[in-house]
Amino acid sequence: MKIIIPKTIISKLIEHALLEDPNECCGLLIGKENMVTNIQNCTNIHTSPITRYTIDPKDLLKAENFSDENNMGILAIYHSHTHSQAYPSTTDIENAIESMWTNPYYVLISLVDKTRPIIRAYKISDDKNVEEIIIQHDGEAYISPTKNS
Repeated sequence: MKIIIPKTIISKLIEHALLEDPNECCGLLIGKENMVTNIQNCTNIHTSPITRYTIDPKDLLKAENFSDENNMGILAIYHSHTHSQAYPSTTDIENAIESMWTNPYYVLISLVDKTRPIIRAYKISDDKNVEEIIIQHDGEAYISPTKNS
């Protein structure tokens, strides 16, 4: 499995994360099949935005309407981790399952090193299985480096 995110949208993901720091940013990636064509920055309305995110329902509705009008879909939900690695937390996994939003991918932006943000994508299944997904852009495929590589 892979998701294709153009470099221009990758730069917008990083920009959104840095602009919202120290709060977590959140938003949606829109497109067809596995090709992202649009980004929808959303407002994080969580009462503890430094460590959690909740997408404003108005922003979600706007993205769903845009997707429907343009024969596209919401391919991914993204958010930043300002003080931890780009891996879904237990809360992220449980929220995906409780909200029944396990179909889209989850894209995380880590700002642990703000000069070198890390972006990773995942598929979260109903049984809490988390699988890293390859991010491809208008260049070579990308999977974040690990200690073994």
